[in-house]
Amino acid sequence: LQAQWSNNPNNNLIVGYGLDPHICSDSAGGCYITYDYENIYYPRKLALERLDKYGYKPWGTLKQILGESPQQYRAKIIEDGEGGVIISYIDRYENLPNWTQRVRVQRVDSSGNFLWGQTGVRVTLENINQGDHHSVTDGNGGCVIAWQDVNYTYFINRIDRNGNRLWGDNGITLNTGGSNSQPIVIQAADGNYYLQAGTIIYRINQNGEILNQFSSTILGQPVPDSEGGVVVSGFIGNIYNRKLVAQRKDSLGNNLWEEPYVGIADSLDIGTSLNILSKNNYYHYGWLGRKNGTAEILQIQSLRNDGSKLFFESSIPLNESSSSVTSIPIIPSYNGSNIYAWTHWDSPQTYNANFARRIDSSGTDLWQINPVLLNEPYLGYFSMTTDCAGGAVGVGYMNSDFAIRALKVSLNGNLGEVISDLENSSEELTSVETILYQNYPNPFNSSAIIKYQIPKVETHRDASPQLVKLIVYDVLGNEVATLVNEEKLPGVYEVDFNASSLASGMYLYKIQAGQNFIQTKKMILLK
Repeated sequence: LQAQWSNNPNNNLIVGYGLDPHICSDSAGGCYITYDYENIYYPRKLALERLDKYGYKPWGTLKQILGESPQQYRAKIIEDGEGGVIISYIDRYENLPNWTQRVRVQRVDSSGNFLWGQTGVRVTLENINQGDHHSVTDGNGGCVIAWQDVNYTYFINRIDRNGNRLWGDNGITLNTGGSNSQPIVIQAADGNYYLQAGTIIYRINQNGEILNQFSSTILGQPVPDSEGGVVVSGFIGNIYNRKLVAQRKDSLGNNLWEEPYVGIADSLDIGTSLNILSKNNYYHYGWLGRKNGTAEILQIQSLRNDGSKLFFESSIPLNESSSSVTSIPIIPSYNGSNIYAWTHWDSPQTYNANFARRIDSSGTDLWQINPVLLNEPYLGYFSMTTDCAGGAVGVGYMNSDFAIRALKVSLNGNLGEVISDLENSSEELTSVETILYQNYPNPFNSSAIIKYQIPKVETHRDASPQLVKLIVYDVLGNEVATLVNEEKLPGVYEVDFNASSLASGMYLYKIQAGQNFIQTKKMILLK
């Protein structure tokens, strides 16, 4: 099949016309995209499109996400874990100076079917206006969603796979401290949740019970570690020397790194956004700051699981000249590398475009052309997701004509290239870290395949074997199966997990390789 993706950065694929695009993976090499359309002002409509791995629209046309009011907008989009998508959005009615605004969610499967009714479901029955919202998958086809009302009170609720509100019709009321910052909710490796609600981070179990909480006055923007804890990050200092710091906390809230926090970088731009990717016991950062005397340089750094810097000597600059970067998507690629994308924008009179580089854990560029030009002129509200083959799919909109444009860059750094089989790519498949893959299929019925990769550790001239343990647990932490408990040489392995004697539900599988690597993933058994 001939791919429809463009290899011309001046003419990328037009998905539709509108504003505020958002993207997530469809877990099959393609993506889901939402955007507002038909009106710039009230009332807007909300579109959902699916592009397959080749850039075609398997649904033929867009799906309009509906509510009970004339306008649906300000969408957020996440995978549902089963090949579909969950959209959270604002449902708004205006008759100024009066207005009503409610948060709703809708689930759509890979065929484009609405699973939570034609108008989605409300996250709360409270009749008070609601605003900022953020959601995460619950690992079982539903989601956990947090939001604020107009009084800046935070709430959270869980919506199950059938669209039912599990934590009450009005959800759980949390911090009422008056902060107007957006809530952030993540799922921890142990299946519980962390919610940053203003100046407090809560740890909440799957039944909606608050397990503990700690302050996020300085450190926030949580990302999960591999052991049920969390890494929090933030800024200290003043406008003349703004510093980026971080701390890792266990599930009880205890600090695991150097007190009071680990320094990552200084001289950050006062208006920088902060992008963080947690992957395989590394925490990857992107920001804008001063570098070698030049302001507004995009930089990256990574922390290991013990809080030490991966790039010990200094952060790595991505661009050579000043750039007003609004967001820095970080997409996990292959063998411990990441794709870092950004928008170079100074003024309408200068060279403005979207770029990307792929960099491995040693700081080495892996593409022949660096950076790769993705789109020119630049796409606004630009964001990216994985193409499930080491590359990335991106979306943004053209300010000149409001065209929503999508693009694809491959593992090899080629615009528009589709790689169906990693074994046939030009990439030399050498492992630099342990990787635990998602089980396949997921959800599964009775049996599943779990794949993992062991890196090469040099001992003199020979590859050294490592002790590997792969164990399955239920959600209460009880061991239900030991799949691997032996030394393994470097390589890629697969193991069959037979769950015919187990009840339906969520299970956790954890790998321990050597003395330093531990990772846990979730899988769903449906009979």
